[in-house]
Amino acid sequence: MNRQSVDEKKFSVAITSPGWPLNRFPNGIVTYIHNLLIGLDAIAKPIVMAAPLLVPEIKNRLIDLSKFEARRGVLQQLGDKILFRFTGAYMQKIQYQRNMEKNANKILLALQKLDTPLDILEIEESFGTASEVIKKTSVPVITRLHGPWFIHGPIMKMDGDPDYETRVFYEGEAIKNSCGVTAPSLDVLKRVKEFYNLDLPYAKVIPNPVCEVDKAKQWRYNSQTKPLILVVARFDLHKGGDLIVNAFRLIAEKNKVLKLVFVGPDKGVNIGGVNLLFDEYAERFILDADIKKRIQFLGHCNHERISELRKNALVTIVCSRYENFPLSLLESLAAGCPTVATAVGGMKEIIIDDYNGLLAEPESPESIAEKVLMLINDPEKMQRLSKNAIEDCKKRFSPEVVAAQTVDYYQSVLARVASAEPESL
Repeated sequence: MNRQSVDEKKFSVAITSPGWPLNRFPNGIVTYIHNLLIGLDAIAKPIVMAAPLLVPEIKNRLIDLSKFEARRGVLQQLGDKILFRFTGAYMQKIQYQRNMEKNANKILLALQKLDTPLDILEIEESFGTASEVIKKTSVPVITRLHGPWFIHGPIMKMDGDPDYETRVFYEGEAIKNSCGVTAPSLDVLKRVKEFYNLDLPYAKVIPNPVCEVDKAKQWRYNSQTKPLILVVARFDLHKGGDLIVNAFRLIAEKNKVLKLVFVGPDKGVNIGGVNLLFDEYAERFILDADIKKRIQFLGHCNHERISELRKNALVTIVCSRYENFPLSLLESLAAGCPTVATAVGGMKEIIIDDYNGLLAEPESPESIAEKVLMLINDPEKMQRLSKNAIEDCKKRFSPEVVAAQTVDYYQSVLARVASAEPESL
């Protein structure tokens, strides 16, 4: 098969997902796949393989991986029961491998049930499942770098967990042995290359897509704009929950009407070995009773509620300690929200400082507060950033733009495999 025949064919691609549909699994990976399909549908035959799948299967379109289970003999099952009773580093590694093989086998069994051959299989790097799939299929596997554990584990203080080293190792094996690697940001790709000492000459940066926001739901500055600072994130160390609360204390001391609205799950932050939930953290670190009254934690909200909050808030802030290419930031910009983000990871590639948003110094509540106050005191700047953010998202991150880049990369991988070039990176 030559490059021309690859280009002319509307090829089939399967993408594995940690759940489906989006309204039941509103996380970054599922959102990425959902948005990508909008652009892919016109130029490829995409298949979503999800576990769990909470909607009916659609033949050659939606596949429930949870129903695929390799049968194990009685002796194998007995051996598993005995194995999982043991502890220790070696046994934990064996248990991890078994779970990884189990998940890989579900994907492999699903591939065998497809009516037509698959051209490309895209799998996230998480847990290293792709490393097992690659060994047992001839379908070219592309690994998508959503959140390598060697980056996120330490940030979440989980690098001391028994499975940390094993997970990091197998994620590296998946990346090293894939036919292709894509990354939403140049930052995460550079970190992966350096950490695993890999060249990855065929790897490519392809951003996460974000859908255009209807004009009626876009941010507009007017007399009805509420004095709110909006945060859409988990409350934990990774997402900078403590930085947000500390920054708001500084902001509220200078502005007596601003309020903070925090939307997202409450995972808590570890302070001195104690996990403090949102209210506990605010109680301990904000002493001014008036400022406490101006903080509202809403927990989980549906997409419609978040859209309404974004439309009416003065400023949205994203203060993570690290992000690959956060969809919460993309969605804020697509809605035209005046946005302040910490200058970490892929956020430095999304935000063009003072063009479509403002960048604050990492780990600095003082810098975050300074940038927020700068925005709310300059309505003209807010409106300029808002307009630029909407236009920039359409230009760089629309599903159609990202899907075209993705398909072009898929085609290059297929052409390279077909021409008998080395399949590994």
